[in-house]
Amino acid sequence: MNIDGAVAIRELLRPYPKLPLMASPCPLAEMEGLSAQLGSRRRAWVLRDDLTGFALGGNKIRKLEYLLGDALSRHVDTLVVEGATSFSRNAAAAGKAHGLDIHVVVAGDEAAQNPLSREYFKAMGAKSHYVADNDDIPARQRDLVEVLRGEGRNVQVLHPGGSDPIGTLGYIAAFAEIIEHMGREAVAFDQIFHATGSAATQAGLVLGQAISGCRQMRIVGIAISKPAEVQRRRVADLAGATAAMLGIDFDASAVIVDDRYLGDGYPIPSADSQAAVDLLAKAEGLVLDPIYAGKAAAALIGYARSGEFAETANVLLIHTGGNGGAYY
Repeated sequence: MNIDGAVAIRELLRPYPKLPLMASPCPLAEMEGLSAQLGSRRRAWVLRDDLTGFALGGNKIRKLEYLLGDALSRHVDTLVVEGATSFSRNAAAAGKAHGLDIHVVVAGDEAAQNPLSREYFKAMGAKSHYVADNDDIPARQRDLVEVLRGEGRNVQVLHPGGSDPIGTLGYIAAFAEIIEHMGREAVAFDQIFHATGSAATQAGLVLGQAISGCRQMRIVGIAISKPAEVQRRRVADLAGATAAMLGIDFDASAVIVDDRYLGDGYPIPSADSQAAVDLLAKAEGLVLDPIYAGKAAAALIGYARSGEFAETANVLLIHTGGNGGAYY
């Protein structure tokens, strides 16, 4: 594996402030039990981004390293996020740990919220603001930001999921980490499977691939909320905006999205994702949620069983976290 590709990524990202939050590198492990079930000489691996080592962990920590690094470099003192999501929960923890005030705008009645999520925000010192439904969030958020700025606060509104060009840098850096893992393990991945929703994970991976020149692998985003063509455009638009910020070229044809494992949409488990969660628990002792990583795992298993990748393939699952679905 050409380690120069990882060096190129790290050099390009050097000017962007980064707040070290995660344990790096995240572990890479071969899933020998799953590999045996996939048959032939297929080898399945997992990048344990559920073990990013801060707050609740998961892929959002990679994004927050750059988002918080950028915010602190601009002397932001207040963060506003929307929704009771894995991103907003981790953003609350990261912001509060670094001296920022946190405001969360949530749809629905307070009493109807998941108790674990509600108590988590309280424990992190975040102030929650409840509105009737999702359609009311933008106006309430605008009003809140206006009030906070009127009080002299330097406010940063974080994009849902951390999926803006700065947040995308986290998964460009993750691609450098994957290259370095391949060098240490003397393995070359043919396919990478991951859940794609708010888009920054996939946008970062395809940009990391473009920067590094490591084009031999196929990066497959497994849709968890939108039809394939809608999600493909969402990822391509974000990757294009990030490429423009970095001053690099980007070919949108690199964005591959598969929606065959979407089921009934977000945030609803599918029969395939639930089966994948059960299989990985028994074969690997690996805890997946059925909404994100479970659907990506279902795709990896489905591709193997239908012969959609070679019998000698090395395939990587990115475990993006999800806390076993406990906060949904």
